[in-house]
Amino acid sequence: MTRLLHLTDLHFGLHRPELVQPLHDAVLLNRPDVVVVSGDLTQRALAGQFRAAMAFLRGLGVPFMAIPGNHDLPVFNPLARLLNPFGAYRRGAARDLTPVLSIGRLRLFGVNTADPLQWRGGVARMDEVDWVCRAMLEGPTDVTNILVCHHPFEEPAGFERGETANAQAATQKLIDAGLHAILSGHLHHWTIGLGISKQGARPLFQIQTGTALCSRFGERDHGFSVMDFDGSELSVTPWVVDEPTGRFAPQPSSAFLCRDRMWYKSA
Repeated sequence: MTRLLHLTDLHFGLHRPELVQPLHDAVLLNRPDVVVVSGDLTQRALAGQFRAAMAFLRGLGVPFMAIPGNHDLPVFNPLARLLNPFGAYRRGAARDLTPVLSIGRLRLFGVNTADPLQWRGGVARMDEVDWVCRAMLEGPTDVTNILVCHHPFEEPAGFERGETANAQAATQKLIDAGLHAILSGHLHHWTIGLGISKQGARPLFQIQTGTALCSRFGERDHGFSVMDFDGSELSVTPWVVDEPTGRFAPQPSSAFLCRDRMWYKSA
């Protein structure tokens, strides 16, 4: 079994400082094999915010993989946003905007959906999608292929804003090439196994996890997801803040099964 912990939307710079240590403690309590961060490490892509985010992630002492989100682009420097939009992220977080990581039987592919020409929306860059497809087709067949991106490739009910350009075409290409799952954030909202139910199976497991730390007014979905992959079986446990205690606590788990390239919800 390989345990993946999915964090997203840390938003250092507009975060709840009282939750940082409880988040650190809860992550370590779960003893993940890898931590995946699907974007928005910072609120305004400032150097100090990146330092805080990376200090938190490195302080976990666990292998981690991160990709940028729309908030990881400069806001107050329009020239930098136009000419070198990912310079601050590369200096403060990671030079590689499309990281790849293999751990256990998982193969993780990061893609960069942040778009400097949009404030909120994103884009599935087809050259990156094609590269991931080639890597999956040429790679091992006994692994679970996972895409990590900030903007969801499919939006759940209530969020149908079409904010990820090229998403539909990219999704079909990725499914055809052997993708099993997509991890994303951006919505600050939980959706676990989008469209998969006991009555209906789907070829792609998709999860959007709630924001980890963002303190924006009205936020109430603070937490992270623990994903246990065991062959064709997957268990997902949301960990959510208990506001009276300020600690993260596990919620009921959901179980899924991948059979013949289709995902089913288990009992």
